[in-house]
Parts: sequence; structure tokens; C-alpha cells
Amino acid sequence: MRSTTKFLATLAVGTLALTGCSASAPESTPEKLTIWMMTGGPGDNALIQEVNEEFKKKYPDTTVNIEIQQWDSIATKLTTALASNNSPDIVEMGNTQTPLQTYSGGLSNITEYKKDFEDSAQWLPGLAAPSTYDGDLYATPLYGGTKVVMYNTELFTAAGITTPPSTLEELLANCDTLAASQAGVDSFAPFYMPGQYWFAGAPFVFAAGGEIATEKDGTWAAEMSSEKSQRGLADWRNFHETCSIPSSVGVNTNNPDQTQLFADGKAAMLYVKAWEPASVLEKNPALEGKIGFFAMPGNEADRTQPVIVAGSTIGIATQSKNQEQARDWLTIVTGKKFQQRMATELNLLPIVPEFIPSSGVTEQLQIAAEAATVSKALPASPGWAALESERYNEQFFSSIAGGADIPAAAAEYDRYVSEALNSLKR
Repeated sequence: MRSTTKFLATLAVGTLALTGCSASAPESTPEKLTIWMMTGGPGDNALIQEVNEEFKKKYPDTTVNIEIQQWDSIATKLTTALASNNSPDIVEMGNTQTPLQTYSGGLSNITEYKKDFEDSAQWLPGLAAPSTYDGDLYATPLYGGTKVVMYNTELFTAAGITTPPSTLEELLANCDTLAASQAGVDSFAPFYMPGQYWFAGAPFVFAAGGEIATEKDGTWAAEMSSEKSQRGLADWRNFHETCSIPSSVGVNTNNPDQTQLFADGKAAMLYVKAWEPASVLEKNPALEGKIGFFAMPGNEADRTQPVIVAGSTIGIATQSKNQEQARDWLTIVTGKKFQQRMATELNLLPIVPEFIPSSGVTEQLQIAAEAATVSKALPASPGWAALESERYNEQFFSSIAGGADIPAAAAEYDRYVSEALNSLKR
């Protein structure tokens, strides 16, 4: 727990002691709106100009200055900037980083304006929950993302599998069938799954009725030791042993590149983000028309696993001198019109399920939108940022896939995670 405590202490100092200190963000004026957006998101694309053009219809004399930030060390950079007198007006954050910023006091309370955001009552829970603190709203969702199963239809057909599985039991049986069909392929994985891919592992816990952690009266308690959570961990291990390969236990999705394995015919299935199929086709154009998608099946027929909705939120700095302009800019970027443009152009999941366009979106995004209607929010605690920085969940789910004693590992998880989640309180 020492590294977690050090991380949180550093951020707490930044939150509480840096007000009045300088930061790299330029000072805002009534004629300029400075917005920090993250690399890889809508701000990093020419599409964002559509928001700015709409905004300038009301504020023709205001210049919108979008500055792209890198994800590395962004939590600390945001905390420092928001505590300064030179903060940007608007900042984008990862959804799991948002509780740290809502806790810090660096974001404006926009609770009374929630009704001004289109269909805000229908925001995806995984993005809405971390945007609030003590019942008040300090940010809005920006975009979402979740994973679906991508499969090689040609390999399925060769193995005699005619339809995607509707239950986890059927999926495991499919893995056995695919393994037998491709027995001559060295290191073939029916469903290649990196052991560190905890965004895939946690849904097994949820599907079994378990929880990562729950909050009561302001105190968090991790619940990986519960009977249901341990059953889900056992399901995760069984899936990994049945469907993946031993070399995948201790790795993430990038090393080796899982899309390359799929492109090379070394895997029949992957758990992917919406942009990954395009990466596969770049590596092997011959797979065009031979890729299908389905939501990860659950333990009961036609009941998919609950998913984790990742993505970004966006909020207004408390120190911003342009509160009204900033809110108006947010209403545009979170509105249905732009959300649909992000879906069709950038393969990003809209923050309201009903925003998904009826046409013009990829099959994988359409399935992801359906899967996201059955989602679970991660613990909305500022301490979660420390666990992310340490990659604690990656290590834990990798250890379970690799054969760790489940009761002992779960007990240690509960001790460690409970302490982290309760480390920062107002």
C-alpha cells in the first residue's frame, strides 16, 4: 500500500496547496476559451471544429483554443492546473480519473444546469457516476467505449459453428471445437485473452452477481472475497484456461499485439474496442467480409455479461472566468447532433444509448451500444486513480488467470483496495 499512499499524498498536496501557483495553462480572458482535450479523442480530430463553429454563432468574438494533452501523468497535471489561477476553462478526463478531480474542488459545481444538457437523465452510468460527488454534478460525460467479441467467421464455419454463442457455457464449448479444428496451427488460441485485461475479467465477477466494491455512508469496502465474486473469478480462470493460451497469462493487449495474432490466423476471437477491427484489416486485408461481432455472453441464455463503459468526461474549472461560455460549449459537445457525428466518424460510443444513429455506424459499435445498456460503474472514489497508476487490477486478474489461490488473493485485494478507496475524503 506504500506506493498507493505516496501517489495519493502527492495528489492531495497538489489539490490543497497549489492554489495561486502558476501552471502551464494560459490565463483565460473573456475573448478566449481554453480547452484541454486528450489525445485520441474528439478534440484530437478535425470534427471538433463543428462544435466550435456552432459555439461561435452565439459567441462570435470568443476564440476557442483547444490544447491536446497526453494520457501519461495526466491526473497529476490536471490536479496541478485546476488548483492554479491560470487553469484552462474546460478539461477532459478519463472517466476513472474523474472522481479525483470532483473530489479536489478544481471543477465547478454544475448541478443546477444538468437539465440544460440534452437527455442528461439517460447518461450511461459508467460515465455519469464518476462525474458526481456527494450527489452534486461536477462534470458531464463526453464519450464512451466498451468492448465486444470479434470473431473470424471463416474459422467458425470451418469448425462447424453456425451461430455465435448465447451463453458462457456455449462459448467454452466453441473454444474446444475451434481448438480441435485448428490443432495443426502452432500456439492457436480459440479466444486470445491477455491475462492483464481486467476490463474483460471484471465482467465475469459482475455476471456472477459480485461487485468490485460498494460504498455506504461515505466508506468504501472492496468485495472480491464475497462468494459471488469468487465464483466470478473462478469463471474467469476457467475461461482463460479453456479458450486462451498459457503465454497470454502475464501480458496485456499490446505486447504482443493481439490484433496481429488475429490477422495472422492465430486467434479466432478477441475482446476488442471499436477501432481494433480496422487495425486487423490493415494488417490482413484478406479478412474483409470474414469478421463478425457479438456481445460477451453471460451465464444465462441471451443475457450478456455486464460491461465496463470506459471513456471520458469533461468539466469546467472552478477558476475559469468564463463559466457561462464554458457551459454553452459543453451543451454542444454533449448534445445528440455532435454525439451522433462522433459515432459515425470516430467510432465513439454516445453518452446516451438512444443517441446511437440508426444507420452509418459500424456493426461493432452498434453491438457495443446494445451491450452498454447492461453496464456496471467502477467505484467512484478519488482513490481509484492510484490503483490505475499502479496497474493493480491488471496484476490481480493476471494472477487469477495464472492460478493464484482465489480466496487468499481476493482477501488481499479487499484489504488493499479498501484502503486505497478510503485514502482521500473531504
